[in-house]
Amino acid sequence: MIQGDRPSLPRSREFDALSDKGRKATLRGEFGEALACYSEARNVAAGRGMLDAADLNIAMVHLQMGHNRRGQEGLREILLRTGAPRIAFSASYNLASSLRKQGRYDRALSYADRALHHARKVELPDPLAAVHSLYGNIRLNQNHLSHALEEYATSMNYRIAQEGDTRYSRAILLENIGYCHLLKEDLDTGIRKIEEALALASEVGDRRCIAECLQDLCYGHLLAGRHEQAVAMGCKALSRAGENEYHDIEKNCHYLLGELGSRTDNIERRDEHFNRLQDMHPELPFLKDFLCAVDVTNFITLKR
Repeated sequence: MIQGDRPSLPRSREFDALSDKGRKATLRGEFGEALACYSEARNVAAGRGMLDAADLNIAMVHLQMGHNRRGQEGLREILLRTGAPRIAFSASYNLASSLRKQGRYDRALSYADRALHHARKVELPDPLAAVHSLYGNIRLNQNHLSHALEEYATSMNYRIAQEGDTRYSRAILLENIGYCHLLKEDLDTGIRKIEEALALASEVGDRRCIAECLQDLCYGHLLAGRHEQAVAMGCKALSRAGENEYHDIEKNCHYLLGELGSRTDNIERRDEHFNRLQDMHPELPFLKDFLCAVDVTNFITLKR
């Protein structure tokens, strides 16, 4: 989240106030409010720097909302014309994030490299921490789990060195680290890290991170065979996701809770959640039958 150029005008103060309001809404996971604030900031922007800052913030929120292609609109043009390292960093970072979410990992890495180049010019811990966390996410998606953990550790070191309150960022990092350990089948470490992340996210009120932690805990307890605990975490995650319109987490929870229904011979629970997924995908008429016949944990990916 960035600020634009600062012409000493009332519009600049209004732009900064709206941008700060959008930043706080983003940290809370209230993405609809954040998008409205950043869009209003764009309407009062004066000058190319402020317009670029608003567009980058809008793109960032679209990515958080799962609008992956929309989140990259205009970013290449900003990257081509800007001479400001912080703007160039944000454009490269958002492009890499969008491409990662689309599964285009090689292209994502190329833009992450550009983001790192510009982050080094900025010479602040915040962008350096962010880009190493992004590298970790890409490596996790590629199933290079040890490499991902190395990147997350580097990012955490920058966060610890950073001045100010970094609890939001550290909670997200801990959640990613925990999930990575779950994939490595180090379940105790993974669950412990995610519980640390949940406590930190709850402390600062990051609704998105809280929902992700609950989802991950459902997955971790499911893998560990602790079905009752898994169901409890999954139901909490589904409720949180529904309240905040985190549709990706909602879908993941339906997969996990449906699988838990299968494993515990709770046909009512299995059908409730697999039927919901079937309704989401009318183009796949045999999806429910397929889900009832397989182990969902063999193919589900909670991080996209």
